[in-house]
Amino acid sequence: MTDVTADGGTRHRPPPTLVPAWHHVEDEPDGGEPPAGARPDGEARPPVPEPPASLAPSRQPAMWLVLAGVAVSTLVAVLVGARAGCFTLAVLLAVAGVCRAAIPGPGPVGITVRSRGLDVFFFLAPAVAMAFLALSLDQGEI
Repeated sequence: MTDVTADGGTRHRPPPTLVPAWHHVEDEPDGGEPPAGARPDGEARPPVPEPPASLAPSRQPAMWLVLAGVAVSTLVAVLVGARAGCFTLAVLLAVAGVCRAAIPGPGPVGITVRSRGLDVFFFLAPAVAMAFLALSLDQGEI
């Protein structure tokens, strides 16, 4: 027989069903029969790989440095003035943007959210806007 779908031909395993990680495919429904996506041969699923960067708070120095920078800029705004606080926050955003652009790999865990280009844009654009608005603010209005 040349037909591979006939009895005695080569049998191919059906492709695995893609389901979210939180979906319990191993649980049996109320009828006691295995679910539709279960493997008939009882093979164990491969383990889920660990993320490349640790998400433990102690291993995210970039996030803590940005948080400390926001606290410092708030203190500067309260103690010195709004213009100085805006400049401090603009410098913090610019430094975070340059760090996100320059550090290779997946990037600093605390400040990496989207793709590298979008992260850099969303750090540098508000930095420029805040610096411009702080410069255009009349010192007598504060």
